Amino acid sequence: MNIDNVSSNWIMAQQASDKGAKAVEDAHNFADELKRASENVAKPKTKAAAAADGEMTPEQKAYDKKLREACQGFEAMFLNIMYKEMRNTVPEDSLFGDSNADKILQDMRDTEMVNQMAKAGGVGLADVLYRQLTLEDKAKADWTQRVENMSSKDKVVRT
Repeated sequence: MNIDNVSSNWIMAQQASDKGAKAVEDAHNFADELKRASENVAKPKTKAAAAADGEMTPEQKAYDKKLREACQGFEAMFLNIMYKEMRNTVPEDSLFGDSNADKILQDMRDTEMVNQMAKAGGVGLADVLYRQLTLEDKAKADWTQRVENMSSKDKVVRT
């Protein structure tokens, strides 16, 4: 890389000569890191990198669909509990009374209603959960990609 006919390596070397051997080593390490970074840009994408860019494999699509369904199921369960508690605050009709069959049918209707509410978007809890969980997955994929791109001397071996 040249800046006004002065190479960046020359500038780093000039600065390094002023600060001693440690600075020279740091300058070489920095140049090596830049070289590795430019090589990584030219590499073909790994599965983790493809996932980070939005390209999904069939397995990832199936996982994504199941994750979305699980988030919707959680929201439906939450809404169902909330709806039951709201219904408990309404006093029962003392004139006719509610039979056990009426209570069962009402509970079944409420459950189906909150399931449909969750599928239609609900209160947004499923979307928030889905975004949070996919962000965690993307962070894991990004970390995996960074580890794959590290040189062997940079990796820490745990014993």
